Amino acid sequence: MSEKLRTTRRRYVKGATVAGVAGLTGLSTSAAARQGGPIQMGSILPITGALSAYGSGMQKAANLAAQNVNDAGGPLGRQINMNNADSETKPARAIQKYNSLVNEAGIIGFVGAASSGVSVPLAQNVASDQVMQVSNASTSPALAQIGYNEDRTVKYFGRTAPNDGQQGIVMGRIMNDDKYIGADKAAFLYVDNPYGQGLAEKASAQFEGETTAMVGYSKRSSDYTSTLDKVFNGDPDAVGFVGYPGNGRTILKQWSNGGYGGEWVLSEGLNSSEFLSSLSNITAGMYLASPDPEQTKGATKFEQMMGDQAGTLFAPHAYDALFLQALAIEAAGEASGTAIAKNIRRVSRPEAGSQATANETTTADMSGGQSSPPQAKVVTVDEFQKAKDLLSNGQDINYQGASSPVNLNESLEPLNQFAIMQVQDDGSTKVLETIPRSFFRGKLGEGGAGTTTTQG
Repeated sequence: MSEKLRTTRRRYVKGATVAGVAGLTGLSTSAAARQGGPIQMGSILPITGALSAYGSGMQKAANLAAQNVNDAGGPLGRQINMNNADSETKPARAIQKYNSLVNEAGIIGFVGAASSGVSVPLAQNVASDQVMQVSNASTSPALAQIGYNEDRTVKYFGRTAPNDGQQGIVMGRIMNDDKYIGADKAAFLYVDNPYGQGLAEKASAQFEGETTAMVGYSKRSSDYTSTLDKVFNGDPDAVGFVGYPGNGRTILKQWSNGGYGGEWVLSEGLNSSEFLSSLSNITAGMYLASPDPEQTKGATKFEQMMGDQAGTLFAPHAYDALFLQALAIEAAGEASGTAIAKNIRRVSRPEAGSQATANETTTADMSGGQSSPPQAKVVTVDEFQKAKDLLSNGQDINYQGASSPVNLNESLEPLNQFAIMQVQDDGSTKVLETIPRSFFRGKLGEGGAGTTTTQG
């Protein structure tokens, strides 16, 4: 964002109508803030474009969270006003919508984007604007290191979706372990976007053998024969495939018809029952690395409230992204992007106190009779009033969400439990091994220099 735009934002008389953005009030945000008026929040989600199949459900979930919060009196006794914008699944358009939400609506935080390719450029602006961004579906490892202020003391980007670094670790483990593939050489085929490249690079880094090729492919192509020739040029034992069902169908059919060989490890983006079953004669025996988060007591209530859109991919994560921001405002006693950024982790974790670290352990992890840190009180979906009561009594809270327990680490992202799966003869999947969250602690470069959906 240019300095001119930043200056414009500081001087702008807010409250004007934003074209294409729903839900604005006529009261200027500066006046609203002084009068304890509505807290301006928003969403930037794919209502149109490549991920439009998911956008409306994600937006409904974020708005549902705001409604639940408002029904409980809202944060600090104020109502949240949602300003919803369509990213169109296009980075340039999303930036335009973001500038309108910040400069005109005066938002202090928002949910989105879905695609990592859209979230990355947004996250590069939020710290200078002191606006909190919480993505519900962007999984690129690069986002663990984006969104900090200049001295890296405050991070204005977080997410409720898992970092694909976890998935890369699991994909590498499948290739390394003799009980699965035990490969000496592997190649990686990935959709040519931040999600695909980031996950493929992480998986390659975890593979202990020789990586013979890293091959990106375009979603606009219809013939992948030359792409497959590059993948198999070094005669790999295994192929890590990061992609989506649409092109994945063509790629796997051409692989099968070409007789290339090799064992495949599929990313979560290909974990579609329709996709796997329709190609069951090809996909049977292939491995999958898949998030397998623990169920929370709020998940069922969320599904009931969402109705026929309950199954929308990453919709539960959108609910959690808004709810956590509201909790952070309440805990901070202040409605600002910086207040959210500094307190969102505090309200997400089981350990009482805001200084918990990513590598904290529980009694079960310790030896020598050491005791666990004090435990925060659990709140879940549609329990904002309970959270307010606990906070007002000086009690720490631990939000366990619709998507997972969402225990945020120092990079403001959750660690998820994962599953190693194998595709069966009928296209169904079987869990071969469950990998607990504790396995991933300290492995993603949390909180410092060092780490680059399904629709990520």
